[in-house]
Amino acid sequence: MKIKKKSIVALPLSIWLSVLGCGQPAPETFSVTGTVSYADAPITEGTVTFENSSTGFAEAFHIETNGSYSAKLPAGGYGVSIQPPTITIADSAQSEGGEEFKKVDNIPPRYWSAYESKLTVEISDDKVYDIDMVKGGRR
Repeated sequence: MKIKKKSIVALPLSIWLSVLGCGQPAPETFSVTGTVSYADAPITEGTVTFENSSTGFAEAFHIETNGSYSAKLPAGGYGVSIQPPTITIADSAQSEGGEEFKKVDNIPPRYWSAYESKLTVEISDDKVYDIDMVKGGRR
């Protein structure tokens, strides 16, 4: 195998840049914890997602069986959504399989989107943020 001179220089340079991280320090993160419930009953499965439309940062965090979640987030304002877990659907003669949200009664579809849920939180330090979804109107 013949290696070109450009490749010999490019490889160490790319390793060096990846180690340095291009000089950008990682943003400080804060612990956000809380519980997710529906009509005052804990949600036992699914995810809670935090989306910062200013920075484009979005990340989903697992909801534990007791309704709790734990997240590490950079400072900023976030829209919040709650999604049911996904399930895998097998291929059938009528359609291709894939993943879809599990049908649950305790996470109304309006909470699946941060825009529709109207839930927001401002993060500037460690915070407890409990989410109680309600039937009918918004809380």
